[in-house]
Amino acid sequence: MLRHFLNNFMSFVPLQLPQLLDVATMEEPQFYGDYVLLMFPLRDPYDLDEVMDMFEDDMELITLYHHIPMRSEKFGHSTCAYSNPSFGQMFKMNAKTDTEGKVNRIIVTIYDSLEQMYGDLCLDLDLHTKNGFMKYKKDKADVLIDFI
Repeated sequence: MLRHFLNNFMSFVPLQLPQLLDVATMEEPQFYGDYVLLMFPLRDPYDLDEVMDMFEDDMELITLYHHIPMRSEKFGHSTCAYSNPSFGQMFKMNAKTDTEGKVNRIIVTIYDSLEQMYGDLCLDLDLHTKNGFMKYKKDKADVLIDFI
């Protein structure tokens, strides 16, 4: 079933975000039982705000958080956005800045169940709430509403 969700993702999503999800540069998919991990190195690095705008504007993804580990550093700023489960897709996208303050790869996680996706989103949120600060954070209760 997971391969089916991967095939659906690959036939639809890279066409909507060609500047971020280039199939030609994509690394080999990594299967982990109930999810698959995809790495998309970027030909051109982007600012995190640009990536977040593309997630929201081009894909209508829901932003989970925008995390900043230290205000004085460009490195390590990150975001996570996820597909609206009511659209029939189950994936999230993560992006993180490098030492230059640029995003140079997108990590996509594709799930085979809504329960797994919701649990992973909550875990991702918890892991990033422990240090630094959140420029934006969606509450877990609001995330759950997206899954009902």
